[in-house]
Amino acid sequence: MIPFLYALVCLIWGSTWLAIKFGLEGVPPFLGAGLRFTLAAAILWALVFFAGLSPRLTPRGRRAAVIAGVLGFGVCYALVYWAETRVSSGLVAVLCAIAPLVTALLTAFVARTETLSPRKAAGIAIGIIGVVVLFRPREGVASADSLGLLAAFVSSVGAAGNLVAQSLWSKKDDARVLNAWSMSLGAALLLGLSFLFERGAVVRWTPANVGAIFYLAVLGSVVAFLSYYKLIRALPATQVSMITLIFPVVAVLLGWVVLGERLNADAGFGIAMIMGGVGLALVKRKGSSPASAAPAA
Repeated sequence: MIPFLYALVCLIWGSTWLAIKFGLEGVPPFLGAGLRFTLAAAILWALVFFAGLSPRLTPRGRRAAVIAGVLGFGVCYALVYWAETRVSSGLVAVLCAIAPLVTALLTAFVARTETLSPRKAAGIAIGIIGVVVLFRPREGVASADSLGLLAAFVSSVGAAGNLVAQSLWSKKDDARVLNAWSMSLGAALLLGLSFLFERGAVVRWTPANVGAIFYLAVLGSVVAFLSYYKLIRALPATQVSMITLIFPVVAVLLGWVVLGERLNADAGFGIAMIMGGVGLALVKRKGSSPASAAPAA
């Protein structure tokens, strides 16, 4: 079950970079992100209601929900959506791929719930090098907006911090309830940002951007995040964060299959580096003890 969920999250989130681009056509970024999580939160509250679950969270669950809502769904997605209005989705994916490294450092030196072994550090380093090779600037991409790059970078750091917080404090609460609260809070923050900064923006609704918002809300948010929280509870935070190294691979393969985009030698080398790094960091040596998970609280 865990390998299936891991692959499902990689497939869905690997396609969301392109979906965000479609969703931004005619819709300002904060509004688009806010509508996505408003719809996702409504679906989750319906699931909570029909499952007969209590909406109450434990004290640690409330802490996790606030961090996920403000930092994870609010600030981080505001930065990602805004960055994609100025920078190619590929470069945003590159910067988001540093999250495993930041997560490893936080769990080793701040939370102290995992150790940064030489094998894990080498795997993360190789994977990140592969992502850089895969999306290295070409033909004018190097002139991308520096503020957009900075926004994507800060988002990846925030996402790593949120992942560590969830691995520490979210384990005793139902993922549907926790995400319903978190996405509601994130949606309120994003719509508030839209009210403050996007009131004069012209919105043009099209089948493409409406479809993208629904796709991102239902699959990219509800299905993927519920699966993601199951992974957090079953695997160490660093292993879960390694999913972000697979996103660019999924994006390239989808472009090849759906749009007929060709993979050049650099792309093939980058994919090999990424998968090699993931394998080095995740696959245990025979007879070695399993990695320790974050303690349940």
